[in-house]
Amino acid sequence: MGEVATVYKVTPKPEKKEEVKSKLNELGAKEIKEEEIGFGITALRVVFVIGDESGKSEELEKKIEEVEGVNSIEIEGNSLL
Repeated sequence: MGEVATVYKVTPKPEKKEEVKSKLNELGAKEIKEEEIGFGITALRVVFVIGDESGKSEELEKKIEEVEGVNSIEIEGNSLL
Protein backbone atom coordinates (compact mmCIF):
# COMPACT_ATOMS: atom_id res chain seq x y z
CA MET A 1 0.00 0.00 0.00
CA GLY A 2 1.14 3.53 -0.76
CA GLU A 3 0.71 6.84 0.95
CA VAL A 4 -1.28 9.92 0.02
CA ALA A 5 -0.47 13.54 0.85
CA THR A 6 -3.72 15.40 1.40
CA VAL A 7 -3.96 19.18 1.71
CA TYR A 8 -6.86 20.58 3.71
CA LYS A 9 -7.98 24.18 4.04
CA VAL A 10 -9.19 24.50 7.62
CA THR A 11 -10.90 27.70 8.78
CA PRO A 12 -10.76 28.02 12.57
CA LYS A 13 -12.60 30.48 14.77
CA PRO A 14 -10.15 33.39 15.19
CA GLU A 15 -9.98 33.04 18.97
CA LYS A 16 -9.32 29.28 18.72
CA LYS A 17 -6.64 29.34 15.98
CA GLU A 18 -3.70 28.28 18.19
CA GLU A 19 -5.73 25.54 19.87
CA VAL A 20 -6.82 24.20 16.48
CA LYS A 21 -3.21 24.22 15.24
CA SER A 22 -2.16 22.28 18.32
CA LYS A 23 -4.90 19.66 17.80
CA LEU A 24 -4.03 19.31 14.11
CA ASN A 25 -0.42 18.60 15.10
CA GLU A 26 -1.69 15.94 17.52
CA LEU A 27 -3.62 14.36 14.63
CA GLY A 28 -0.38 14.06 12.67
CA ALA A 29 -0.19 17.18 10.50
CA LYS A 30 3.10 17.29 8.58
CA GLU A 31 2.86 21.00 7.77
CA ILE A 32 0.60 23.91 8.75
CA LYS A 33 0.71 27.27 6.99
CA GLU A 34 -1.45 30.28 7.75
CA GLU A 35 -3.20 32.05 4.90
CA GLU A 36 -4.85 35.44 5.46
CA ILE A 37 -8.32 35.46 3.91
CA GLY A 38 -9.42 38.93 4.98
CA PHE A 39 -11.43 40.69 7.64
CA GLY A 40 -9.18 39.16 10.31
CA ILE A 41 -9.95 35.61 9.18
CA THR A 42 -7.08 33.19 8.73
CA ALA A 43 -7.26 29.81 7.03
CA LEU A 44 -4.83 27.01 7.76
CA ARG A 45 -3.37 24.94 4.92
CA VAL A 46 -2.67 21.60 6.51
CA VAL A 47 -0.79 18.68 4.96
CA PHE A 48 -1.37 15.15 6.19
CA VAL A 49 0.29 11.98 4.91
CA ILE A 50 -1.98 8.97 5.28
CA GLY A 51 -2.24 5.45 3.94
CA ASP A 52 -4.17 5.04 0.71
CA GLU A 53 -6.54 2.45 2.16
CA SER A 54 -10.24 2.96 1.55
CA GLY A 55 -11.90 5.23 4.12
CA LYS A 56 -8.73 6.70 5.66
CA SER A 57 -9.32 10.16 4.17
CA GLU A 58 -12.93 10.29 5.35
CA GLU A 59 -11.87 9.12 8.82
CA LEU A 60 -9.27 11.90 9.08
CA GLU A 61 -11.69 14.51 7.77
CA LYS A 62 -14.23 13.52 10.43
CA LYS A 63 -11.57 13.86 13.15
CA ILE A 64 -10.64 17.34 11.90
CA GLU A 65 -14.31 18.41 11.82
CA GLU A 66 -14.66 17.29 15.45
CA VAL A 67 -11.83 19.58 16.64
CA GLU A 68 -13.31 22.32 18.79
CA GLY A 69 -13.00 25.69 17.07
CA VAL A 70 -13.04 24.47 13.45
CA ASN A 71 -15.56 26.44 11.36
CA SER A 72 -15.03 24.68 8.05
CA ILE A 73 -12.82 22.19 6.25
CA GLU A 74 -12.18 21.70 2.55
CA ILE A 75 -9.93 19.27 0.69
CA GLU A 76 -7.66 21.22 -1.64
CA GLY A 77 -5.83 18.29 -3.16
CA ASN A 78 -4.46 14.76 -2.97
CA SER A 79 -1.18 13.41 -4.26
CA LEU A 80 0.00 9.83 -4.30
CA LEU A 81 3.49 9.52 -2.81
